[in-house]
Amino acid sequence: MQRPNILRTCALVVGVLLIAGAFLTAFWITPTYVARLPDNVDVQRPLAGTFKTLLDGQALAQGSLATALKHDVPLAVDRQVKVLKTSGNTALVSDARTTTAAGTKVEQTTWQYAVDRRNLEPSSHHPSNWSVVDAHGLTISFPFGAKKETYTGWVPETATTTPVTYARSEQRSGLQTYVYQATVTPTRITDSQVLAGLPKALPQSELKLLVQFGPLTPDQQQKLTALLPTLGDPAPLSYTLQGSDTFWVEPETGAVLDVQRSQQRTAAVTAPTAPSSHCSRSSTPTTGRPRRPCPTP
Repeated sequence: MQRPNILRTCALVVGVLLIAGAFLTAFWITPTYVARLPDNVDVQRPLAGTFKTLLDGQALAQGSLATALKHDVPLAVDRQVKVLKTSGNTALVSDARTTTAAGTKVEQTTWQYAVDRRNLEPSSHHPSNWSVVDAHGLTISFPFGAKKETYTGWVPETATTTPVTYARSEQRSGLQTYVYQATVTPTRITDSQVLAGLPKALPQSELKLLVQFGPLTPDQQQKLTALLPTLGDPAPLSYTLQGSDTFWVEPETGAVLDVQRSQQRTAAVTAPTAPSSHCSRSSTPTTGRPRRPCPTP
């Protein structure tokens, strides 16, 4: 049975203060030594938010676009960051995430990184038998002693980097924080775990339903209608990701106290000699307007 695919967004984060507490305790007990990632870190980071727009692929397959389109579905992400091994100043860290929509699991990923235990940047000085992502930039958190500068952040879904820029200082959760912002421009999704949860192709029958009854503009309907005869059945899909993030960081420990995220995934069907026809499944902040969605088998 196919499950509905959902573009996810995490709005205000809940429970990340547990991370700050863990780091603050370790740092102040032995400040001259533990200003690096401890070897026993095992932290659950429960996140909560809302899927602003989603499409139920099963309802769509039955021709019921009215019931397929849903809004404001509760989102939960259970993220576990755990140090698996250490070798000197290098740690093998697992970043496991399970995403659910109204209690139904929709995505599960696990990435392993080798990081410098002092600045949390990727490290190439690790045992050869460690299986790690060839990442660049920050992956699991900000470094101890975060500065008012631009960092490089890793985007695991696309295996690319993006600038994470210092924006301002302000109070958050009773602590003075540095606020950083990052923007991911539309980039192709390449991670196999993420792609495994997305449809690889869309039947012509569902594309025709989208043309006839979907929330497309007249221009989009015309372009997709012209493209249909050139496509296979099913029509292969590719995906891009774009989004924006704001992080509130306690600078001494590098602990992330709060996050606001808006993320959009866009599916594209492409004819061999024609331009792409795009439709998107997206989530926007509460104050924004949901973008036009595309069907999910």
